[in-house]
Amino acid sequence: MRLSVGTETIAEIVSAYELTISCEKCSAQSQRTIGWIRLHRDMKCPGCDAVIVLNTSRITGTIRSVERRLGDLQTQLTERIRKL
Repeated sequence: MRLSVGTETIAEIVSAYELTISCEKCSAQSQRTIGWIRLHRDMKCPGCDAVIVLNTSRITGTIRSVERRLGDLQTQLTERIRKL
């Protein structure tokens, strides 16, 4: 039995992970990847055209949490694969 594993790195997986961005003014929501968020300081709300600031502590905290959880998952999977 041979296991097929994707070639994406944890950084690539994190970059492609989508977060929901909510407008504080009208509550409209839109999906953006972490990679996209890292490249932009702000965005216009699709509902009301308000400026949504993306580099807030809440969003960066969420990104760090995703990175940490995926890193932990990688460690667990690596340990299990080594036991096979």
